[in-house]
Formats: sequence, C-alpha cells, structure tokens
Amino acid sequence: MLWGGCKPSVAAEAVAESPLGAIERLHQAMRDADAKTVDRLLHANYQGLSLQGPQGNRHVFVETRDRAVGDIAKLKPGEWEVRFLSTATRVDPNGLAHVWARYVFLYKGALDHCGYESYGLFKTGEGWKIISFADTDNPLNGKSADDVCPKG
Repeated sequence: MLWGGCKPSVAAEAVAESPLGAIERLHQAMRDADAKTVDRLLHANYQGLSLQGPQGNRHVFVETRDRAVGDIAKLKPGEWEVRFLSTATRVDPNGLAHVWARYVFLYKGALDHCGYESYGLFKTGEGWKIISFADTDNPLNGKSADDVCPKG
C-alpha cells in the first residue's frame, strides 16, 4: 500500500495526474526521443529560457515550442537525460502549478551540466500543460554537481 492506504494503481494514477508527473513524462519523452509526447505536454504558448555559458559570459537562450518539439524529434533514444536531485512543487487549487528542481543533465550517458529548473504549468481539460520553462545550465567540466551547482 502507498499514499496512506491507496492501492498502488491509484497512487501511480495520482502521480501521473500531478504537475511533477507531467514533468516526469516530459523527461521520459526526452530520453525516448518521443516528440509526439512532448507535443502533447507543452501548452500552445509554451516558452523556454536557459541561462547558459561559462561564468562571466552567460547569455539567455530562448526556446520556442516548435524548437523544443523539433529538437526532441532529432534525437536518438538515450541521448538526453535529466535526473532530478531534489524537487519542490506548489499547486494553486485553481489550476496553476510550479515545479522547482535541482538537476543534472546527461548527454549520451555522460554528465554534462547541472543547475536548477523552473516549470510553470496550467491544469487544462487535457491535464497539466507546461506553459514555461527556465533553467540555469552550468557546465560540469569534470567537476561534481555539488561543486558547480550547490544545494540552494
């Protein structure tokens, strides 16, 4: 039994319907190079922002919805993987949610960068839709995530 006495199938269903569940499905779709699932999870007006580059020379990369779906479509399964180190979720009973996460990113199985991710979601008739994404993309360059992206 999980979640205070719920049957496992009910608990799994509740997670799948949660904002964090939607983000976990997004990450699974990225691992699987499944652009169709990414397309279903992103709101029509989705926008992503990423703070990238070495310290002292950071820039903001802007990602459109079409680019996000297109980039996933070009991947081979297993090329991208996001692993959460910690998460926090806040949900407004009227249908707005925010997921904050400390993460590491693997490229072709190797640790590549780390940082924090922020996801905004709206609850729609089709479930949780990701409306926004922002992250800090900090190259690891052989260092640990604890050194480059310390716990905040």
